[in-house]
Formats: sequence, structure tokens, C-alpha cells
Amino acid sequence: MRRVDANARTSIKTNIKYNKSEAEREMEKISVSDCKDSLQSLGRTFVSQNGGLFCNWTCCGVRFVFHGTALAAKIQGYPSAEQELNAMTAAFESRETWPWIAVFLDDGIEPVQYIEINKKEQIYPLLTFENAETHTVTIRKITENAKGKICLTEFLAEGEITRAKDIMDTQSKKLKLEFIGDSITCGFGNMVKDANRMFYSVDENGWLAHPAVAARKLEAEFSVVSCSGIAISEGIGKFEYSLAPMSYYYPYCDRMAQELEDTDSHLILWDFENHIPDIIVLNLGTNDATVIDLNGDTQAGIAKFEKDYYAFLQMLRQYNGNTPHIICALGSLDYFLYDSIQNVAKQFQKDYQDNKISCFKYGRVRVNDGLGACRHPYVTTQIRMGEELAAYIKTLEC
Repeated sequence: MRRVDANARTSIKTNIKYNKSEAEREMEKISVSDCKDSLQSLGRTFVSQNGGLFCNWTCCGVRFVFHGTALAAKIQGYPSAEQELNAMTAAFESRETWPWIAVFLDDGIEPVQYIEINKKEQIYPLLTFENAETHTVTIRKITENAKGKICLTEFLAEGEITRAKDIMDTQSKKLKLEFIGDSITCGFGNMVKDANRMFYSVDENGWLAHPAVAARKLEAEFSVVSCSGIAISEGIGKFEYSLAPMSYYYPYCDRMAQELEDTDSHLILWDFENHIPDIIVLNLGTNDATVIDLNGDTQAGIAKFEKDYYAFLQMLRQYNGNTPHIICALGSLDYFLYDSIQNVAKQFQKDYQDNKISCFKYGRVRVNDGLGACRHPYVTTQIRMGEELAAYIKTLEC
């Protein structure tokens, strides 16, 4: 696998030469609603009130077959406001950060293009060929949900878009993985060796984070529900994250995006019945440990975490049934709550006679491998984590 650095994103180009006005004039417009039956959703997507398709969780996206000479997409972008410390004034300043997508052809592991979605609405060239060709096209959002959102509203094509039926039939037989986690699962800061750097979307590449790496190793399909800073608990005492716990988001298709345009009464529950994974990898507890440490009342914090972790396992079984194997994982930054996770998993196994729950500890971050932004795992560590997890999953009877 070629290891792409952050700067490489801007150097990957296609040979599309037309501009926006030419694309609108010469290419057929195909709304997402008109071709929705030809689009295979990857992960938790949902249709917005205006008929566009939100694809926001890490590595979430669409797949389809394109036959023709040129393809572009009209995409709406929603930036995130990031806070950063000004070294000169020692004051926090706000700045925008925009989401990124990656475009893949056929079975290619390397994207043919990385694109920053940096406008409220814009047409982005995706592909062009001298003569008509037929390819499976995959578009994935490689940055996390909370750090900017995208809504795919329209394709502009010299050619046609059809459903990848044969590919879908093959994929339906593949192992299906679901990853639930925090910044480590998102790939926060994995593309830069700068432990003091704050969040920059260009530094986050979910396709080179351990969930995608493990899925490729196992030739599996996967989806991700993760967010930087998220925890199992809301915290205790005066130190509580402003972000709600994972239990607030997990039952829904994309509560973060839906709350941009909808009221609570319109929130869309995820279609669990038709998307039951074979394996759920739960990697939460790192941020909980931080809150417990800040509060100082360690025993009370641990007790609350264990109670909330148990309740979240109940939620996973409530929505997914008893079929998936649940891996209660932790790492690769902090292992303070790993004993608690093992205790909860053991108790849950006993209470429900559930033999499809196990625990797994990722290898810790190695300084020699480099540290990403805010001391998060660099891409080298993320790749190793994916390989470790894939090796462990192969030992399970799933």
C-alpha cells in the first residue's frame, strides 16, 4: 500500500479541462433523486428534504457504474468552525475547515482524485476519458462527520449512470464490519507528523485509518460511526463534554446532519433490520478516561463509565440483535479503562449468556512511528492497528 502524505492530495488530478459553465452547458444533468435506484449507499447515508444525499460519516459514500466520457458532481459543502490558539496573542480564534472526498475506480485501492468540498455548492469534475469507458465509481467522504458535511445533489454526465448489480451481489456475501469510535477511529491527524497541530481536515484521511485498513485486509464491507471527542458517558462533575455521548447518535442514520435541517420529530432512525453487521468493533473509552482524570474522583468516574458502557452494549443488542460479534476494543492512546471494559464485557456475557462478545487491545502508539496532530496515531500506527485487528478477527468464529 502506498502511503500518501497530506500534501499529495492536491497533486492527484484528472485531465478534465472544462469549467463549471461549460459543464452545465454541455453535459446532461442527472439529479440524485432521478438516479437514486442506481446508487449503492456505503454506510449511513440519508436523503435530505431537498432530495440530495448526505454522506457524512467517515468513509461513507456511494457506488455506481458509469459508462461515458466525462462525469462531474454538484455537491453542497457545510464547513465546521474550528478553534485554534493564536501563538502571538494567546487567544483562541475561529476558522473554517471543509470536508474532503476521495474518488475510486473499479477495484482500485488508491483514489484517482482527492477533492476538498470547499464551497456551499459547486460542480466538481470527477472523471474524463478520450473515448467512452465503463467503470465502477466509488465516492467516499474521508473526513469525519463533525468536521464538515456534504450533500450530493446532482451529476453532470456525458454518458449514463447505472446500478452495479453484479458487484452488489458479490459484496452482499462479504463480511460486514461496523466501527464505532472516536477520533482514533476517524483517523484524526493521521496525515501529518506534528503533535502540536490542532484539527485540519487536510490532515485527516479515514481511508488510511485502521477501520478501512482492516476491511481491505479482510476483503470486507465496512461502515463507520465515529466522532472526535465522543465518549460513552456524558462525564461527571464540572467537566462534561459539550458533545453528547455515542448513545445519543447511534440509533439514527445521521443525527448530526439531520439536526442541521430537521427538528427532533423528523430524525431518521437507521435501518438496522436491513444492515446487520457480522462484527461490531467498539473503540470508546479514551475520552472518558480524560474526563475522569480531570474530575479527580476516579472511583465515581469509573463506576459511571462501567454503568454507561453496559447500557451501550444493551443498546447494540437492542438494535442489532444477537447475530453480530461485538469486539470491545481500546487503544492505541490510553488504556486506563481497559480493565473496566473487560469487567463489563464479562458481566454482560454472564447476564445474557452472550458468547459473542470479546475484548481486544490495540498495540500502543510507538514514538518511532511518529505522532499525528494532537498526539494522535500517525498513519503508520493506523495501518498497524488495522493489520492487528484483521489478524484478531480471523481468529473469531463469525
